[in-house]
Amino acid sequence: MVQRLRENPGQHRCCAAPHCSGRIVPDTGPHRPLMQASAWQNNTMRECNHGTAAALNGNGNVRCMSMPCWPVFFRFPNDCLPPRAHEAKPLMQAPDFRAIFDATPSPYLVLDAGFVIVSVNQAYLQATSTSAGDIVGRHIFDVFPDNPGDPEASGVQNLRASLQRVLQNKCADTMAIQKYDIRIAGPDGVYFEERHWSPVNSPVFDAQGNVSHIIHRVEDVTEFARARDRSARMASTIDDQALEIEIANRRLREANDELEQRVAARTEAQRRTEEKLRASELRFRTMADSIPQIVWIIDAAGRGVYFNKQWATYTGVALDSMTPEEVAGQFVHPDDHALTMDAWARARHGGHSFSIEHRLRAASGQYRWFLVRAEPFRNPQSGEIDLWFGTSTDVDDRKLAEAALRKSETRYRSLFESIDEGFCIIEVLFDGDGRPYDYVFCEINPSFRTQTGMTDAVGKSIRELAPGLESHWFEIYGRVATTGETVRFENEARALNRWFDVFASRIDEEDGPRVAVLFQDITGQKRMTETLRRSEQAAIEAAQQAESERQKLNALLQAAPVGIVLSDTNGAILLANAAHRQLWGTGHPGSTSIDEFAVWKGWWADHSERHGRRLEPREWTTARILAGEENPRDIIAIESFDVPPVRRTVLITGAPVKDASGTIVGSVVAQMDISDRIRAEDALRQADRRKDEFLAMLAHELRNPLAPIAAAADLLTLGRADGSLIRKTSGIITRQVRHMTGLVDDLLDVSRVTRGLVQLDKTLVDATRIVSDAIEQVRPLIESRRHRLAVRMSRETAFVSGDIKRLVQVIANLLNNAAKYTPEGGDIVLGTAVDGGQVRIAVSDNGIGIAPELQATIFDLFTQADRMSDRSQGGLGIGLALVKRLVELHGGHIAVHSDGMGRGSRFVVCLPRRDADGTAPHDEHRMAPSGPGTTLKVMVVDDNADAAQMLGMFIEELGHQVAIEYHPRSAIERARADSPDVCLLDIGLPDMDGHELARRLRHQPETARSILIAVTGYGQEQDRAAALEAGFDHYFAKPVDSVKLAGLLSGLGGRAGRGA
Repeated sequence: MVQRLRENPGQHRCCAAPHCSGRIVPDTGPHRPLMQASAWQNNTMRECNHGTAAALNGNGNVRCMSMPCWPVFFRFPNDCLPPRAHEAKPLMQAPDFRAIFDATPSPYLVLDAGFVIVSVNQAYLQATSTSAGDIVGRHIFDVFPDNPGDPEASGVQNLRASLQRVLQNKCADTMAIQKYDIRIAGPDGVYFEERHWSPVNSPVFDAQGNVSHIIHRVEDVTEFARARDRSARMASTIDDQALEIEIANRRLREANDELEQRVAARTEAQRRTEEKLRASELRFRTMADSIPQIVWIIDAAGRGVYFNKQWATYTGVALDSMTPEEVAGQFVHPDDHALTMDAWARARHGGHSFSIEHRLRAASGQYRWFLVRAEPFRNPQSGEIDLWFGTSTDVDDRKLAEAALRKSETRYRSLFESIDEGFCIIEVLFDGDGRPYDYVFCEINPSFRTQTGMTDAVGKSIRELAPGLESHWFEIYGRVATTGETVRFENEARALNRWFDVFASRIDEEDGPRVAVLFQDITGQKRMTETLRRSEQAAIEAAQQAESERQKLNALLQAAPVGIVLSDTNGAILLANAAHRQLWGTGHPGSTSIDEFAVWKGWWADHSERHGRRLEPREWTTARILAGEENPRDIIAIESFDVPPVRRTVLITGAPVKDASGTIVGSVVAQMDISDRIRAEDALRQADRRKDEFLAMLAHELRNPLAPIAAAADLLTLGRADGSLIRKTSGIITRQVRHMTGLVDDLLDVSRVTRGLVQLDKTLVDATRIVSDAIEQVRPLIESRRHRLAVRMSRETAFVSGDIKRLVQVIANLLNNAAKYTPEGGDIVLGTAVDGGQVRIAVSDNGIGIAPELQATIFDLFTQADRMSDRSQGGLGIGLALVKRLVELHGGHIAVHSDGMGRGSRFVVCLPRRDADGTAPHDEHRMAPSGPGTTLKVMVVDDNADAAQMLGMFIEELGHQVAIEYHPRSAIERARADSPDVCLLDIGLPDMDGHELARRLRHQPETARSILIAVTGYGQEQDRAAALEAGFDHYFAKPVDSVKLAGLLSGLGGRAGRGA
């Protein structure tokens, strides 16, 4: 293709435009650097007559480029042509395009895609007073900025927008005339000269079709703009002069009128006649100019005499004496010209009226239809036609409406014949009273028979075709016909055994209103709907029954005391009852898969070889059920998600949920908290063990004194004992009997204390006296074992309310144990301290210590550690149990601490402090009632309604105000509102246990200083310690000892120490 173009340049065109010259112009012009870029190395530019350029690709295809500007041509390099092209004879010698470019009279500028100037011709440099060295390589807006002295300058903004449009749209952009001042460097400095330009920006494409350069052509139209301004000023001047001429004319007319009046005064008859003529003419002209039609008058020869202003308004031409032939030739549509002239010739020759419709050209060039009518005016004397009076009425809108109506009718008929719905036009028949009783089919479509089953219906009434048709059909169609109301309804026609969906509206005909009815047989849909309705009703009833059963089951599940969980095949929890949530805590995250079981904490607790090992995700009961295991049964220890977490021992059982085919589709798991049972079993086992140990110790302790007694009896039976021997033997028997009596007294004492039969003789006692009396009792033992005793008394006076004998017994027992279980030569420290409302008495030693596992049960009855293998210290293991109970009877508590065997031990007794007058010292951290007999505000919180109400009634009988709450969250709100003095809290509450409730009440300003009393069924020492740690002041195990509770409430006069 390239070779053919080079050899036959006159035989090929660059594009399909009929005015394209198709000349190939080789490129050796001024844009050689641009031409040699890769974007142009496979293209030859071609010039077209219509101001565009064509590019010849290397494959021979021709593409046109939109460049409405002076053409710029690019050379096709020889090294890009086929081998034969190098051998071909050149078409012509390449001219110097740089010279041509510079000689081009139009200013040109070449920009790259970043708006940097790459080339410029001489015309542009001259027009802008610049030089190529100053502007080539620089950004166009750096070279040509806006005039800073012109606040309305917008040249940069408009040119930038045009260049951006060229890049975006890839086509030329012709700008409106722009005011773009040019910066001029003169002898007095730089100034801006006002210039006006007509710019055109054209794209240049690379081989990929992207815009690589932009050719910016401008024409300096400054003189044109100035001439335009001068013309505008001149037009204003002419308008002013025209106004002056009009004023002069008015004055001339006024003078003329005055002259006429003077002439008229001389010739009255002539003046009156002329006035009448002028008035008549004025009325005619006013009337003619006010009507919307074009009014015209022509004489008998066909020359125009008068055209009203509507003619000039419509055609834009003021006619004077044009003939009808000239008017028709200039303004009538060519297709209507011959018909118009023929009708005019017949009317003119026949002397009758002229009437025709033709299209008349308006000033805009648009044609509109006009109805043209003219009547001849005959001379009364001669009878000859002198004038023709005519009108031209615009009927274009009517013509369009008629055409639209014809088109609409065609469409209507096509739709009428083709739609699937039935359609008919009916005439409703009314009786003498105006009631509709029948209707006749005027028109029907082909689908009417299919939809109704009726044939040959046109011209017949519905009562002929369906005699039993219901009356409501007549009533509805009668209402539509009389009121014009449009209706849409569904109804049954039993006479036709069908249901119809109907749309009816009134149409007005010349002979009266009709009703158009569009309808569709929906019998099948109705039957299907009824079937579906019955099916849905049955499904709803079944669903309601299922929902009722589900609710019953859910109520049963929620009320169940064991945790129940239903999971799907992935292990995701579908249902969990309240017991499960209480078991695991309110913060448990749930699970969506078996792998997420890793966040659940559980340890085997079945005393097997895996006992104590944490469960893996797939060892949980749910995972094993889903894996196919039938009815697993596990005992595990779990840790809840409460804060702080709670450990429980749980019995877990479960079974798979299967579908009708036996496939496992889920699992159901039951979880029972057996922590109390496990603790009870452990306690029972420990009690059993302690009982056995106690009986063994009791036998041992009884045999020890019985042995010397028996030996003494045997010795006396020999009869050889003298008085000295008898006294010695009697002393042995007396000491051993006293020892046995002490053992029995200890047992009886423990029994009385445990059963609450001990009566305390309380007085105000100085702690110093308690310590000194206890030391006096135990000093012989301490000295016999060569211990060092250090006594460290508080400098503050410390009084307690108690039975001096029992309190000395407590401290003496602790000192006795320290002396017995500390190797000889040990250290014993006895000290007192005052801590707010507490008096602390501590006994420490560096003896054999206490094992960690024994510390939790050290105060239980019959508990005794094997401190010495030979049991040389003796004892029944009831001393510390007695000590603990006596301390509690005094409103205090006792604690033990030991770092382990061989590390010594420390026992601390805490008792409520009293002032010297017997009242409790002021506690800045608690606010309590002022003393006995004060009415307290008491809040009872227990989820067991009966227990809460009975306890509340008992406290009310004591004379106090009582508020009862069954849920911890409502209790928090009540406490904020009432600020109770005393709060009795159950530990096992739903959603939030009593420990957490106590912590929150402690942090509320309304209850921060209230007395908190724990009331719980958990009675172990660790439970008591946990309650005190949570912030409780007192602790009662259920059932509550009413006498002690009454005494506590009655005696609250300050901060009662923690522990009851």
